[in-house]
Amino acid sequence: MLNLNNIFLKFEGGNPTGTMKDRAAYACLKVARERGFDSLAIASCGNFGASFVYMSRIFGMIPHVYIPESYHTPRIVEMERRGGVIHRVSGTYEDAVMYSAREAGERGWFNANPGYEPNKSASIEAYATISYEIYERLGCAPDFVAVPIGNGTTIAGVHKGFKDLLEEDRIGRLPILIGGSTPGGNPVVKCLTEGARTIVNLEPKEIVETDYNEPLVSWICLDGQEALDALWESSGWATFIPDAELLRYSDILAREEGLLVLPASCASLAAIVEYAKEKKPEKDQKYVAVLTARRFQQPT
Repeated sequence: MLNLNNIFLKFEGGNPTGTMKDRAAYACLKVARERGFDSLAIASCGNFGASFVYMSRIFGMIPHVYIPESYHTPRIVEMERRGGVIHRVSGTYEDAVMYSAREAGERGWFNANPGYEPNKSASIEAYATISYEIYERLGCAPDFVAVPIGNGTTIAGVHKGFKDLLEEDRIGRLPILIGGSTPGGNPVVKCLTEGARTIVNLEPKEIVETDYNEPLVSWICLDGQEALDALWESSGWATFIPDAELLRYSDILAREEGLLVLPASCASLAAIVEYAKEKKPEKDQKYVAVLTARRFQQPT
């Protein structure tokens, strides 16, 4: 159906809360506990907050989740049931990040937001484990690895994982990274397609957010420079995927593979197909699409 012979799917929806964010949440909470914190602040539109709330129970920490008041996700109920303290704030997700970071500083909580150290390093290291798992299952490095791009942390971590494998002499080359994001606005993909090597954030008015592109849309990519560096270092490629295509690939995966994948997480698979159309690589090359989250049902 996709006219490519070797596409492998790395499905992160089997993690405890259904997304790759569990890896970063666990790593950041471990750091927070080691530093003596008992409470944290995290901005989220749903998935990251759910992950931190779930993982906080392991470390005995109180999670304060800051959600833009315009967002209405069923994961709020889930977070409250699991002991999360919900704060609704005005503005965008990026505004919530800045507000929650300030609150953390004033109240002596751990600031768990992406883009801040030590979270940045811990999260990138956590996402590097995705690369090790890909290598272990395939027994080699694939030719291409595609990752959805939101804040940029995941693709930066995947790149680091393969760089570590290269330094360990376990692989002989780095995979080419392929990024997929939304035309609703993402600085990493915009900068790469325009040939820029330094991240330049967008203006909030440039953002067009929908129910489907929310995990990808961003006017400030908090780990955007790391993501952009990863794409350049891997001779990578990136493109924008419209909502209709995200939904189409989500339906294809449900029908053909029995996988319920969040539409935004299908940006990786859609980007592989667009790359193949434009670049016309050899059909027998190996592609891995990282599917970062499962599709969630309404709670009952």
